[in-house]
Amino acid sequence: MRDLVATKSLVYATRRLQAGDYFTTRTHRDAQILVAIGKAKATRTPGKIDAPPAQIIQRAKQPHDANGKKGGSKIPDGDKDALNKLRADYQTLVGKRAFAGWDAVELQRRIDLALAS
Repeated sequence: MRDLVATKSLVYATRRLQAGDYFTTRTHRDAQILVAIGKAKATRTPGKIDAPPAQIIQRAKQPHDANGKKGGSKIPDGDKDALNKLRADYQTLVGKRAFAGWDAVELQRRIDLALAS
């Protein structure tokens, strides 16, 4: 048994239904057939969604980088210069440009690996 709403006028179970009338089918198969031929469509009932756990709510309220500002924080200019120097060192040492997503620690690690080999 499913709840449907008529999309076109039809007769079902001795009832004359007009478009927009709500009704309940006797069997699941009747509902499938009526929907398939376009005489009715299934009604949608909103489901219940539980509230998310408090831990997730707390995490969503925190800024992305925990500096008190929304979004990512900007790198200070002194760090940019050091990062650019490390990128240049990596390029001269390895012969390839450094991946833009690497931070200074990762670049230094990669440079140390290149020097060790």
